[in-house]
Amino acid sequence: MRSAKLPPKPEPTPIEAPSAIETRDANFWRNKAKAAEKQAAESEHILREMAGIFPRPINMPAWALPDGSDRGRAVGLIHLSDLHCGEVVRREEAAGFNEYNPEIFQRRLRRMIDASIRILPRWSSDCDLKGVVVALNGDLISGDIHAELRETNALTAHEQVALATDEIAAGLKMLADKFGAVLVTVTPGNHGRTTEKTHAKRMSALSYDIMIGNILAREFAGDDRITVNTASGADIVFPLFGWSVLQTHGDSMGTGGGQGFAGPELPIVRGGKRIKLSGFATGERYDIILTAHYHTSSNPGTVLANGSLVGYSEYAVRIRGLPEPPQQWLALVHEKWGLRERVPVVLEDPSPPQRPRIRVPAGMMAA
Repeated sequence: MRSAKLPPKPEPTPIEAPSAIETRDANFWRNKAKAAEKQAAESEHILREMAGIFPRPINMPAWALPDGSDRGRAVGLIHLSDLHCGEVVRREEAAGFNEYNPEIFQRRLRRMIDASIRILPRWSSDCDLKGVVVALNGDLISGDIHAELRETNALTAHEQVALATDEIAAGLKMLADKFGAVLVTVTPGNHGRTTEKTHAKRMSALSYDIMIGNILAREFAGDDRITVNTASGADIVFPLFGWSVLQTHGDSMGTGGGQGFAGPELPIVRGGKRIKLSGFATGERYDIILTAHYHTSSNPGTVLANGSLVGYSEYAVRIRGLPEPPQQWLALVHEKWGLRERVPVVLEDPSPPQRPRIRVPAGMMAA
């Protein structure tokens, strides 16, 4: 029996060497795989570390927790300026936004006192309220400094002083009855001057604003709850706890008017900077600066620039000033935290402006 003959073994197919492109691609993916493996190992290590951190309770430092034992002292700050008592603003001449007369002066000032009595106890619920400061910061009366004021004021300058003094005195008594202690600080404005032009010399001695302060000081001389201080010049500086307060009307800050796109904001900011720099030069530090004059409520930094009681007027319309409601600053000063709560108290209810109307032919009226 013959054995079967096996077929010849086929020749192996020669393997071609990888091309340069294939070699490069293989190296790329090999390096990619190694990088992914390394990243996965690092992620696993991080997860193990985090697993040990998350269950750890937070240990709050004792100083970060309120202890409830020290309420801290505080004082209310009522900033009154630019009352313009006696001035008359006619609605039809104020773009329909505002009107003003002695009766409205009384209503708005009383509203400010009432708001202070209502708001300050809420703000001071977590501290010991020691009383209030009433900053009378100039232009308490309209005055007779311009011919148009002499012609249109509802009251003479002496009558304005009498009415403003009576209303402010009544408000101070209400505040003393509510808060116990009242500190009154009085600075002169430009409307209260008795001279044709502002004088640098004897500025306070020639001011109706300071006259009002002196009358108040005599009125409450027998009341230990109310202390009245008047400025001897343009400014008055007084301490509140450890904070230093400078009060000035603002017409003598040397910053000019408030025209241009930014309006009064820029001179208010410049004035605050100038006051602080001049204080540094004389070794004084002013933590809170109270200014007025521009009838614009603003709070750049620690400056409280006051609005006005008179509100939007014919003059503001003429210079194309932005309408601002009658408003005055109310604030709380804390012995640890300084100037804390603050709000410009609006002294009229909001209402749409009543634009002045004229008669037009029927064919020209809206359909």
